[in-house]
Amino acid sequence: MTETLKLAVVTDIHHGPDRYTKKGAAALPLLRAFSDRVAAGAFDLVVDLGDRISNVDRDTDLQFMAEVASVFEEIGIPREHLLGNHDLHYISAGENEAIMGRSLGSHSIDLKGQHLVFWQHDLSGSFSEEPVPSSSDLEWLRADLESTNLPAIIFTHVPLNDAAMTGNFYFQNNAASATLRQTAQAREVIEAAGNVVLCVAGHVHWNDCTTIDGVRYLTLQSLTESYTTQNEASAAWAEIEVDGQVRWRAHGGDPMVFEAPLRGRNMRWVPPLPAFQVLRQQELADRINDPVHGVILDMDGVLFRGEQSIEGSAEAVRDLQAHGIGIVCLTNNARRTPEDYEKKLRKLGILVNATNILTSGLAVARFLTTQDSAPKVHVVGSDVLRHTLLDAGAVESENPDYVVASIDLDLKIADLTPAIRHLSNGAKLIASNADAVIPTPNGPEPEAGPVAAFLEAASGQTAIMLGKPQSAIFELALERLGLASEAVVMVGDTPSTDIAGATASGLRSILVASGNTASDTASEHEPTARFPDLRAAVDFLVKQSA
Repeated sequence: MTETLKLAVVTDIHHGPDRYTKKGAAALPLLRAFSDRVAAGAFDLVVDLGDRISNVDRDTDLQFMAEVASVFEEIGIPREHLLGNHDLHYISAGENEAIMGRSLGSHSIDLKGQHLVFWQHDLSGSFSEEPVPSSSDLEWLRADLESTNLPAIIFTHVPLNDAAMTGNFYFQNNAASATLRQTAQAREVIEAAGNVVLCVAGHVHWNDCTTIDGVRYLTLQSLTESYTTQNEASAAWAEIEVDGQVRWRAHGGDPMVFEAPLRGRNMRWVPPLPAFQVLRQQELADRINDPVHGVILDMDGVLFRGEQSIEGSAEAVRDLQAHGIGIVCLTNNARRTPEDYEKKLRKLGILVNATNILTSGLAVARFLTTQDSAPKVHVVGSDVLRHTLLDAGAVESENPDYVVASIDLDLKIADLTPAIRHLSNGAKLIASNADAVIPTPNGPEPEAGPVAAFLEAASGQTAIMLGKPQSAIFELALERLGLASEAVVMVGDTPSTDIAGATASGLRSILVASGNTASDTASEHEPTARFPDLRAAVDFLVKQSA
């Protein structure tokens, strides 16, 4: 029959002056009361999780620490102590050891069938900015856990679960100080070991429990904290009983009871899904060989660079058309009309009808006319964009419902004044796209992104973006093709717009290296396939159309 291990735990005593919501002046009486309860409770071990004092200066801290130690010395059962960050502010680890009368380095003991790990980290200085636990700390933990087949309980001062701090008096707005830089690596060690059942910590000044991969992570309220207990010191301490189950009872003014079966050895949870974007990329990759009946082509960088055709692009488009694959061309540039692009492509030997060429201006027009049959607008951008919107039914107004932001190279700062005033009066901000620049033969030129950012900063609004990578322009392209997303592939040269937008819209994608050189660098937006250029991608696309 498994013996029951019974532990008494206290943390964040903070003996010293009252500070913020810590009632440090009440620490010693509360600690003596804890000592009395322990003496009456038949506990196997007392565990102090650190922050015994609130640091003031070196001499005062030495005195405070000695006073706390004298109370602990009255406890007649075995005890273990960890070092908190306040304990180390003015006093070294060695001085803490001398005062507490024991070694305070990382170590472990076996007690009543449980492996108890007291994992000490260097919390001196700005621990939240350092690689804590260090690589050597992680190796020590790995080796220690591998040395035993017993269920393991890990005690630390700072929690290892990276829990949310919403509502926490100290850490909601200082979350980086609530955790350590390498807790994710620590959990990897813990989960790989397979025998850790419980992790216990203090530091964050509240009672909490989370479970990760079957491991319970418990934090205990500070003995002298008052923000959860109506300005009275919480007098918090906890008793933990461990056998086939773990039973936790936090006492004091902010009690919490927890009971659960212990995680069995190597009883792993199913690993979490990847980020939905990554999952979608994987799902699209699984459909790599599905039939292709339409393609959406970015133009600059896929069909041409500046005024020059990319080698093989005209032939590639003819091959796609010859095999009955529908084509829609897509651009974030709202400074040209589809008819302008049709003429440009024809000069390059590429025949695509204007009805199959979409600009971000058309996406804006489509959005506006779905909101209102005659939307009232103020346009900051090119004459082409203005006429695109007016042709779709928009009406320019001195009292607009929408300010539409794009780029015009003749734009003046003074031109933004009416837009700012309209936005201040309640108009909504719409932007043709978020691109910062557009490539040209003479170098980059500004695009709509900086204009939208200016107006966002001036108005406090967040612009509704309509160009790539937003789904609206891809939905419009699919509508023009008359095809479902499963039958269409996006071909582009920019991961952050072409590939990201395709993935979000459920489209397979091909990244070509013929345009945006930044596409050669690592990106979170992974395409379904990569080819040097459109010509190289055509054999794949044609094969899938059969």
